[in-house]
Amino acid sequence: MAEADFFRDAAKQSTARSVKHVEAQTSAELVVAVRRRSGDYRVPAYHFGFFLAGVVVVYLLLAPQVFSVGDIALDGALAFGLGLALAHNVSALLRALAREKRLGKNVADAARVAFYDLGISRTSGRNGILVFVSTFEQRALVLVDVGIDVATLGPPWSEACQALSRAVKGRDVAAFERALESLGPILGACLPRSVHDVNELSDEVQ
Repeated sequence: MAEADFFRDAAKQSTARSVKHVEAQTSAELVVAVRRRSGDYRVPAYHFGFFLAGVVVVYLLLAPQVFSVGDIALDGALAFGLGLALAHNVSALLRALAREKRLGKNVADAARVAFYDLGISRTSGRNGILVFVSTFEQRALVLVDVGIDVATLGPPWSEACQALSRAVKGRDVAAFERALESLGPILGACLPRSVHDVNELSDEVQ
C-alpha cells in the first residue's frame, strides 16, 4: 500500500463509518485528521545535498585524472542538486535523514494545533478525542481532552493506540480502521453513550 491510500475518497468514507461506529458506543467525540507531512525537512535535505557534493569534490580532487577548478565546482553543484532532489522526492531517504526526535516533535506540534483548530477542545463535555495521522512521518498520535481520564481506560487503550501507529507505519488503511473501531468498546465501558448525546464534531476525515 501507499501513503496516498489514506487520502483516497473511499478510505475517507470508510474511516468516517468507523468513526460513527465508535461514537455509537460512547459519549466521547472522535475526530480523525490526516496530514501528508507535519514538518519542514529542508535542512536535512540540504545537509544531504552538501554531503553528496563533498563526496564528489573529494573524489575529483583525489582522482588520478586532473580536473579543472571549474569542472570540480560544476560537478559539486550538480551533486548538491541531485542530493537535494533525491531527499525531497524519496520519502524513505528524507525520513532517514531526519532525526526520530524531530519527526515525533513535528507530529506532536501539528497534532496540538489541529486539536484546537478543529474545535475538539470546545465540546460541552470536554470529551473530544483527536486521532492525528501524519503519513510522511508514519505516525498516529491520539490526543484526548480534559474530560477523559486516560488512566481509567487501562492497557486496552494503550494497545489500541499502538495498533493505530503500527497501521499507519505499515500504510494499512484497513488495519487502521480496525484499530479505530476497537476504541468503541474501550470508551463505551467508561463513557457510555446516552440518549441525550449530541454529535458536536464532524465524523468526516479532516
